[in-house]
Amino acid sequence: MKNKLFTPQRLAIPFFVGATLLLSGTLSAENSISDNSAKANHFISQQKQTYTGIIKDQYGEPVIGANISIVGTTHGTTTDVDGKFSISANKGATIKISYLGYDDQLLKLAASTALKITLQENTQDLEEVVVVGYGTQKKANLTGAVSSVSSKTLQNRPITNLGQGLQGTVGNLNITSSNGAPGSGSSFNIRGTTSINGGSPLVLVDGVQMDPNLISPEDVESISVLKDAASASIYGARAAYGVILITTKKGKTGEPRVSFSTNLSWNKPTKKPDYLDSWQFATMHNEVNRNSGGGDYYDENYMNHIYDYYTDPQNNLPVFVDPNNPDRYLYCGNTDWIDAVYKDVAFLQQYNASISGGMEKCDYYASVGMMDQGGILKYYDDSYRRINTNLNINSRINEYIKLGFRSMYNNTNRSFPYGNNWTGDSHGFVGGDLRPLMPVFHPDGNFSGQGNWTNQAALQALSGDRKNKVNDMWLGANAVITPIKGFNINFDYTFNYYNSVNKQHGKLIKEYTANPNLQLIYPWTSPNKVAMSQSDNYYHVVNLYGDYEFKIREKNNFKVLLGYNQEYKRDRWFSAERQNLINNDMGQINQATGNQYVGGGETDWAISSVFARINYNFDDRYLFELNGRYDGSSKFPTNDRFGFFPSGSLAWRVSGEEFFEPLTSWFTDLKLRGSYGQLGNQSVGGNYPYIPTLGTSTNIGYLIGGERPVAVNPAGLVSSTLTWERVDQTNIGIDLGFFDNRLTGSFDWFQRYTKDMVTSGVPLPGVLGTSVPQENAADLRTRGFELTLGWQTAVNNDFRYNVNFILSDYHAEITKFDNPNGLLNTYYVGQKLGSIWGYTTDGLFQSEEEIQSHASQKKLYGGTWYPGDVKYKDLNNDGEISNGKNTLSDPGDLSIIGNSTPRYNYGIKGGITWKSFDLDIFFQGVAKRDFMAGGGHFWGFQSEWDVPLKHSLDYWREDNKDAFWHRPSYNNGGNRQTQTRYMQSAAYLRLKQLTLGYTLPSSILSKVGVDNFRVYLTGQNLFEISNIMNIYDPETLSTGAYPLQRSISVGVNLMF
Repeated sequence: MKNKLFTPQRLAIPFFVGATLLLSGTLSAENSISDNSAKANHFISQQKQTYTGIIKDQYGEPVIGANISIVGTTHGTTTDVDGKFSISANKGATIKISYLGYDDQLLKLAASTALKITLQENTQDLEEVVVVGYGTQKKANLTGAVSSVSSKTLQNRPITNLGQGLQGTVGNLNITSSNGAPGSGSSFNIRGTTSINGGSPLVLVDGVQMDPNLISPEDVESISVLKDAASASIYGARAAYGVILITTKKGKTGEPRVSFSTNLSWNKPTKKPDYLDSWQFATMHNEVNRNSGGGDYYDENYMNHIYDYYTDPQNNLPVFVDPNNPDRYLYCGNTDWIDAVYKDVAFLQQYNASISGGMEKCDYYASVGMMDQGGILKYYDDSYRRINTNLNINSRINEYIKLGFRSMYNNTNRSFPYGNNWTGDSHGFVGGDLRPLMPVFHPDGNFSGQGNWTNQAALQALSGDRKNKVNDMWLGANAVITPIKGFNINFDYTFNYYNSVNKQHGKLIKEYTANPNLQLIYPWTSPNKVAMSQSDNYYHVVNLYGDYEFKIREKNNFKVLLGYNQEYKRDRWFSAERQNLINNDMGQINQATGNQYVGGGETDWAISSVFARINYNFDDRYLFELNGRYDGSSKFPTNDRFGFFPSGSLAWRVSGEEFFEPLTSWFTDLKLRGSYGQLGNQSVGGNYPYIPTLGTSTNIGYLIGGERPVAVNPAGLVSSTLTWERVDQTNIGIDLGFFDNRLTGSFDWFQRYTKDMVTSGVPLPGVLGTSVPQENAADLRTRGFELTLGWQTAVNNDFRYNVNFILSDYHAEITKFDNPNGLLNTYYVGQKLGSIWGYTTDGLFQSEEEIQSHASQKKLYGGTWYPGDVKYKDLNNDGEISNGKNTLSDPGDLSIIGNSTPRYNYGIKGGITWKSFDLDIFFQGVAKRDFMAGGGHFWGFQSEWDVPLKHSLDYWREDNKDAFWHRPSYNNGGNRQTQTRYMQSAAYLRLKQLTLGYTLPSSILSKVGVDNFRVYLTGQNLFEISNIMNIYDPETLSTGAYPLQRSISVGVNLMF
């Protein structure tokens, strides 16, 4: 399927040839420079003096890490922990002092070699420069919707991946974690619903696409989120739903600095299901069985055994021999299975070390990090271990050429119990059939569990394991050539090798019975087996671009960018499985004799693109930006492979106008922004969606001539017009600053149209024999906003504080879809995505007379309705409760009763610094979200195998007619319809982080040669406020998944 335009050789050869020529030329230049420098060295040394000084802020505090450079040279240094520095320079030379958040200062050196310098805080410059596509821009000059996050947001928190640290910090950057299993990652979304086919933002680490869950948060310098089409269009077809730019740390000129940090964390689940105890369970089970048309589920003898152990466990056994089967135990224990399968606390430890620094012509940054996350399973050491290494080296060969090299290696190992043949590696080992009657162990010490009784502790301890290992290696080199002032030619090449190995060893679990001579096999673990899979990919990226920045008549500022991007990725994988191991404990494929299965494949994709950007800035007041990218994707036919995606944006800094001058004493900044752009989405179904493919089977399930032959399945139909999904986006924004930007704010409103979404085409006759081909046939509109407010100030030299508030929202609507009958079970025009159709309840029936006088509910359940069952409103007054034709024109008694879209996401962050103490607090939440739950944990008894939770006890009985839950029974599914009575609110407010830190005074540290020493105590996910049923975490909305964690951690940051 390859297109020769996109082969890796075409990517690599120009790079290696160019790099060789570049290095040979620059090394020759360096030798020449060294010779000339040696001749002049003696003369220069006689002119230089050593200048020493101290730099403080306006409050008299030392400024640590300020940069001091000699203007016109590459020589410089930085201040130490006491704000002191030393530099060798010629008398009369000019030095430049700079530090983020302060005004730059220029100082001409005189005869006096002792310097005292005071920097003035400039809040307008805080986080002034942000990373954008293929470059940086002053935040003040941005015309698009761009948000940035510094590394400080990620520090001092027991987070296991980058997503956890970013949650709630950027408006409409929506981050979700489906479970809390060790090693589980986060998923990212920008500005809500993207397409009915899904879609996620492009995540780039140092300019190349990378999995953010694999990198260490400690290596991150900054993060930029490009939200609108104007800021993202420079990345073309993969940036239809926004871009996240992650920049890793690099070295800075100055003496070597060594940093070490460690974090030790103790974790426990945010939520644990609370099951019925044995007596509650058995009593309710009997009643439900009677309500369902049977008798008592447990007879009098059985109930007596349950009661005896329940009231006196010291003198009674949790088992007794089945009177009808002497080989079998019956269980009468009282087990809290959550306590049985989960530890009280899990332990997490993280260590990171780095060294950075630089000389006149070279800077470097190197780091290594290790994380070891233990799980909460009691009978298996589930764990996730990650090692990260990072190296960045940059060298200035001469005033025209800079070279850089970077490498990154990520290694992860994950271990999880096998469970059974239907579980995965995020299973919480909280089964639906955890009856409290079953003990963990039989009296003989063997694990309990017989037939359909699932012992989750035994599954953890005996079922085998699932192991995953990932090796992720990145190598890159770059060169920057500056032939003339303001003009840069940038070239970089990146290579990635990714390898993932999975091994599953599923063991048979023995079942022990009342007869010590009889052993059976737990059915859900049979047959035992070994399954192995491996995937690897090779990824090549080449970028070549030039940017030129110049002025015309002082006030006309231009910056032009033109570049080329080419990427190629090849994926391949295989899987093998064999059943019936010779030895249950020897998990090797060659040690099995049963059925064997082999699979595999190979695929590739590539893009080739030209991009351009023009920025114009008149007097820092009128700002214009045009972007364009011409993208070619291998995922489309040759004649429809390329697309052009333009965008434009503009801004007016009103506060720069002369008429605004009288307001600037309190109204510091006012900027209006607007943008529009078009982007394409190439993710429309695999790497070859335009090619009809034949399915093959090497071993079909039929015998022909005594053999199972090879079979080839006919290809499906493919639309000849299949092409990009198109995304049009409009953004209007305003940026505000008050009181010298101590109070700042921004607001953005956006509208995104996703057009030509791929979906099934017009229905064709059934005799066709295959599915309808996919076509570009649907449209979607998403609207929303983001509001950000911030306040920061210093009360005096000792006390500072800041508060930030973020609020965002989005909602989506289908504007085009081929559903002429208006069926409710698929998309339809006007549909608000996330809409929940259901019935409106009118309480519970309280008498037979009420049932008889009410509209018939037989279409929901054809059996007999009883007092205590759910009573639904007859909205259409037709005398029966039903969904009509299940269409928009005839929904029967259905109506929209809620929406599952999380609305009004918000974050509140505050910080206080007093002398050497610092306190940070962060709340995050969702103001509105509806959730219709289901399953046995929610409804209670849906069948005889379910085990209800404590909330199910409040069910309708003659002595409890004001109950919350309906009359329980297995049969009447009509009670368990989607309905208003049992709709849950998943809105919540969670204390995401609380950190208290203390930094030792420099007067103490200087005596032992340490620059900085800080200790801190952090709480993560400490509590939440929510009206949702207490069995659910409002973030995961699941009871069966591995739970999220609450954490208490202590940490140390050390620098010297």
